[in-house]
Amino acid sequence: MVVLANFYAGKTVLITGATGFVGKVLLEKMVRDLPEIERIYIIIRGNAKERFEEDIMQSRIWDVCKAKMGEAAFNAHIHSKVVAIGGDLSKEGLGLSSEDYQTVVDQVNVIIHCAASIDFRERLDKAISSNLYASLNMLDLSKRLKNVVAYVHCSTAYVNSNREGWLDEELPVLDFNPEEMVDLIMKQDIQTLERITPNLLGAYPNTYTFTKAITERILALKRGDIPMCFLRPTIVGGSLKEPVPGWVDSVAAIGAVMLYCGVGLVQFMKGDGRMVADIVPVDHVANALIASAVAIGNQNVLKIHQIGTSHRNPVAWNRISHYVTEYWRNHTPKKSIARSQFSFHSSTIMYEAHFFMRYGVPSALLQVLSTLTGSEDTKTKAEGFKKMTRAARLICDTFKHFTAHEWVFSVTALEKVYQDLLDGEDRVKFNCDAAEINWQSYFCYFCFGLHKYVMKEEGVRPPTELLNTSIITKSDVNQSGFFQWVFADISWASTSYRHVTQTPLPPRAPTEIRSLVMNSPRVQQAMEKVSREEGVLVSEIEKRANQIMERMQSNLNVSVVRVLGWFLKKVWRKIYQGIHVDEKGIELIREAIKKSPVVLIPTHRSYIDFLIISYIFFEYNLPLPHIAAGEDFLSIIIVRWFFRNAGAFFLRRTFHGDSLYWAIFSEYVQRLVIDNQPMEFFIEGKRSRTGKSLHPKMGLLSMVCQPFFENRVQDVHIVPIGISYEKVLEGELYSNEMMGESKTKESFNGLLRASKVLKMNFGRINVVFTPPISIKQYSEDKSNEISSLRRLNPSSYNNTDKNTNSNNNNTTDQPNIIKPLVNTNSANISEGDFETQTSKPDTRSTGTYFDPFNNDDDRRLLIQDLGYQVVRDLNKSAIITTTSAVATILLSFRRGINREELISKVEWLREEIFARGGDVAFEGPSDALVDHSLKLLSNLVSKRRNMYEPGSAQLGVTNKNYRKNILVLNFYRNQLLHLFLWDGLVSLVILSILQSRSTIEQPVAGQQQQQSTINTNNVSTMNLNTVDQETLITEVRFLAKVLSQEFVNQPGYDTDEFILREINRMVTRGIISKEVGGNGTSSYGVKSEGACGFYANLFYPLIEGYMAGILTLFSIQPEMCIKKNQFLQRMCWFSEKMFEEGKLNFYESCSMEILSNSIQLFEQMKVVERKKLEEVVGKRTTRSTSSNKKPQKQQNQRRKPAPEEYIQLLTPYQDKDGLLKELTERLSKYKKSPQSKHQINDLRRTVVEDFPLLSSKL
Repeated sequence: MVVLANFYAGKTVLITGATGFVGKVLLEKMVRDLPEIERIYIIIRGNAKERFEEDIMQSRIWDVCKAKMGEAAFNAHIHSKVVAIGGDLSKEGLGLSSEDYQTVVDQVNVIIHCAASIDFRERLDKAISSNLYASLNMLDLSKRLKNVVAYVHCSTAYVNSNREGWLDEELPVLDFNPEEMVDLIMKQDIQTLERITPNLLGAYPNTYTFTKAITERILALKRGDIPMCFLRPTIVGGSLKEPVPGWVDSVAAIGAVMLYCGVGLVQFMKGDGRMVADIVPVDHVANALIASAVAIGNQNVLKIHQIGTSHRNPVAWNRISHYVTEYWRNHTPKKSIARSQFSFHSSTIMYEAHFFMRYGVPSALLQVLSTLTGSEDTKTKAEGFKKMTRAARLICDTFKHFTAHEWVFSVTALEKVYQDLLDGEDRVKFNCDAAEINWQSYFCYFCFGLHKYVMKEEGVRPPTELLNTSIITKSDVNQSGFFQWVFADISWASTSYRHVTQTPLPPRAPTEIRSLVMNSPRVQQAMEKVSREEGVLVSEIEKRANQIMERMQSNLNVSVVRVLGWFLKKVWRKIYQGIHVDEKGIELIREAIKKSPVVLIPTHRSYIDFLIISYIFFEYNLPLPHIAAGEDFLSIIIVRWFFRNAGAFFLRRTFHGDSLYWAIFSEYVQRLVIDNQPMEFFIEGKRSRTGKSLHPKMGLLSMVCQPFFENRVQDVHIVPIGISYEKVLEGELYSNEMMGESKTKESFNGLLRASKVLKMNFGRINVVFTPPISIKQYSEDKSNEISSLRRLNPSSYNNTDKNTNSNNNNTTDQPNIIKPLVNTNSANISEGDFETQTSKPDTRSTGTYFDPFNNDDDRRLLIQDLGYQVVRDLNKSAIITTTSAVATILLSFRRGINREELISKVEWLREEIFARGGDVAFEGPSDALVDHSLKLLSNLVSKRRNMYEPGSAQLGVTNKNYRKNILVLNFYRNQLLHLFLWDGLVSLVILSILQSRSTIEQPVAGQQQQQSTINTNNVSTMNLNTVDQETLITEVRFLAKVLSQEFVNQPGYDTDEFILREINRMVTRGIISKEVGGNGTSSYGVKSEGACGFYANLFYPLIEGYMAGILTLFSIQPEMCIKKNQFLQRMCWFSEKMFEEGKLNFYESCSMEILSNSIQLFEQMKVVERKKLEEVVGKRTTRSTSSNKKPQKQQNQRRKPAPEEYIQLLTPYQDKDGLLKELTERLSKYKKSPQSKHQINDLRRTVVEDFPLLSSKL
């Protein structure tokens, strides 16, 4: 039973103050959620019909209702329900006409009186007239109603503001007779009244609260038998949820302070920031007004209900000022006069001194200057500043009483109504539970409402609720006192991290961990094995093991962490505008840490990744993680000591063949997991220099999961973390590496040189935590899923490659199609062999259960699946930044784009990203966001005659700076490419095939036209402007596999059903068109040419890069080997030459990363094979096979450099006019400007001529 709906069904309600803030929200709520109400009368002063249409009907408060019902239906509905009548509440008979008065008397059942004068400085006699006499006139009307059910009077909780502390729901305590006080006030002349008003008010801060208190006392005396309720809201703020979050349409009370703070007019106020504020959302007030009528319906009672937040969800003024300034700093209004900031002064002297210096001195100087110069412009500015000073003083003085005192208002009576009288549906629909308010989100939306509905600025977007906390300034909120004001960061670092969330087991001392690792069976067996192999004493191997452990182990020291935290806070403030954190994700991690070991896996785009997670955990009192870091950092003095003491443990980049190191490292990692210590590593293995996600490396992931599969821990939680940067520190270094330069080695001198970044602005960082993945739950789900599939089709799991689930549909006759295998690269530690200690036999046979606990192959399959799931979650959690969107548009318009069009395109791209499930850090007006991004990218972008283009473009494509700028912009663009992968490939295939049809050469006399590599068998029977479904799916799969090194997709994803689903999504979005032929076959064409061209343009650079790579293969002579690194450098040189000659359209196609990936692609395609040779002498290869080496020599050789890698064409591709040529021609069809076969042949000959001595026979 819905109590409220039934109570109001068939009843008529009279509302006063409907044109005001609270009244308007109340009216909207009743119209929207009480459809069975008979009629609503509203009394409006003046021309009621006209004001109803202008002030109420034209308000945007009805947007939700109009969207839900349709505008015509809504207009008909509201005019049938709501009747506006003219009147004046302060006059006898409410100023109503006799007809309207009688109608009200005959029909109205419920009165909700919201009208009042909220002017805190209104003259006392006028306030009495507006607040008291109007209420008495309403009481008189209620006594005349033929069927009165309830009278709800909207008062204020501050009727008791003459007291402090805890305030119950009781009538105000006055030290005078209220009726005598009213008579005294109304007998005074104006001058006398104004003079004695301060004495009359006493402890009350203003005439509003004073007259409201008098009104309550007199109404209580004169109510008779009228069912009456005083509803007392505290300070009313914007809406929490309804009609939309942040709704506000007037500037009053706290809204005025927040608005003036936003424009920089008010930057400080007298008061104590530690005091509890009491702000209540306006929709909670409206809901309480509606519910209060039920509590008194048809009862001869007087009840008092207070609605506020200080009782159940208190928030301090310091917190409010922080949330408000954070919003305005990220969404600076166009009308702002200064940067938003706010503080409190508890000392009157400090407050007055600050006000005098901030406003008084500048105002006086401007007045003097205007007098001396006589300039009209100066006089105007002086007068304007004087008005601004008065406004600032007025708002500060008006509100200082509420920031200097503290009250806690009991809400027990209203809570009892909700619990005893209302049902569950009512409690949800008419909610006023303060405990559910997230203050940070609330004040962000409140400011947004002021920005959008009051300031009426165009293009203002709702705040990103996920990332509305910046930890750079978060800890500053609670700083108070002189010492903390001066040494705020020291105070923060020394007082933080006191109440840390506890793990199930306390952390062990480093010495104890070392002892457990060194004495473990795994390490002991490894030492014995190495001792036997090298013929040395076990004691010598133990020394070596201790050296490894000492070099590897972390030594977490909280004191050092405090110093590092203090230093980093200084650095963050210097270089970042904000570090925005997903606080909901933080709380999920906190809960997971209490239950089981937690492993953190962030994205890896910058060295800052090593620091940021520990800093966040320190800020939020979470146990600091142990971080897997490369031994490269050990070469940096001082830094290595700080890193080790901050929780970093160090590992080699590779240790294949070193069984002792592997055993120690594996045991150490698993010991951290068993001890329930948080751990952090990067599943991508290295920083992504391209901005795209890298393929997962499974070694460390398998290590952290192994204790669970060995039943040494009950569960392990994996937490993918997306870290996105508006601007990365290493952008220039990445571009150098992509151009073939050597990686800059980490060193202390390099760190000192990097100090120049402290003078730069790198925008903001966004950190998003995905829900933790429970390995226990994940393995159970996968076991059930795969076991079911095996029982249904056991033969498909017999004698198959257990590391691959590749789909073989339509690929048996395609020798050049790649099978999606797990990416392997022995140069990375985490790709080592999966070590298992189980002695149990392989229990799985065809048709049995999937068992990762006892079957090594099943475990590998599960770990691989988990690794890809982690990368998918990393992609989903990565926030697309504005710099990424701007860089994408700039690279799509390399010849220049003006600001207006750039803003429009960024807006469009934002919506496209949202449509594909991406999350965008877009807050504030679009023009401000674009300007912000252009400022961050100012070293990469140039402006000529109002046109923006990649920097140094005017110097020509051969200019080195231009090329670097292109590569860095490409880094930012790559961050969003995965969202458009299938749209881009489908668009690319359709556009390329249609273009090739339009350029097919006519057959030479007597000769038949050679059939195109692309399937065009049915072209004559269908529309020449479409591509048949079978061809489209086949070619999209081909391109997807060509780009399999660039994008992380789980093996087996590219089924016909999957690709067709993506194609149909494009049809639904109106990007491509679909035609169905008479025989039922489907074909697809271009519908939105602009969109298709944009999507395809995103992927042309990658296709051209692989095209350059495959052309370089023609330089390899049959049966000859080439050093991989030398060949890669030559590929880079050749691709740049093609770009300079105009045979490549995009310089990013020459990126070393793309060319390196192309070699891995060709290896997977079985075009080339990779060989590792330890020693090459002339044209002979020798290997050291002697076992009679001395032990010392063997020991010195245990860490010898990795063997040189060579590549060689495999036999099927050694015929340059065979399969290699076919593959080249097929791929060339998808180059932006497709080349004819004779052009391809010319390029092949050019390659061979340019590399005459490249190949060498071994």
